[in-house]
Amino acid sequence: MNKRLIAGVIAAASCGYLLWQYFTPVEVVAVHDGNTILVRHFPYLKSRQIAWWEENKDMIQAKYGIPEGYDSYYYIYLMDFGNGYRTEPNESLLFWTDEVFCFNDIKTDARCIDRKPLFTVRWSKNNGLEYESY
Repeated sequence: MNKRLIAGVIAAASCGYLLWQYFTPVEVVAVHDGNTILVRHFPYLKSRQIAWWEENKDMIQAKYGIPEGYDSYYYIYLMDFGNGYRTEPNESLLFWTDEVFCFNDIKTDARCIDRKPLFTVRWSKNNGLEYESY
């Protein structure tokens, strides 16, 4: 009886978490460099990621101007906003390192985020539309 109760609680908690993940809307936090979108609560499944992009690409184009005037190709990167902006590590003088990604369009010290790519949308005349999930 005790094992069934524990299994039931674990199953209910797992189902509750999955439902919460499914119904939590994606939040667009910021847009940088004309091609990088920072988001929270992005779907885990590639099919849901593509569906979210297809549903919201017109809104993103209208509100943020992404992709901006393109002739033969464009890249759009969606990255996890995670814990927010942070300062660049002192040991690196580079624009980015493996653990952080920094934005030049922010003029404060806290202009970097933890490097967590989620999804890339690419379009070119030669290859058409391509999606990549990480």
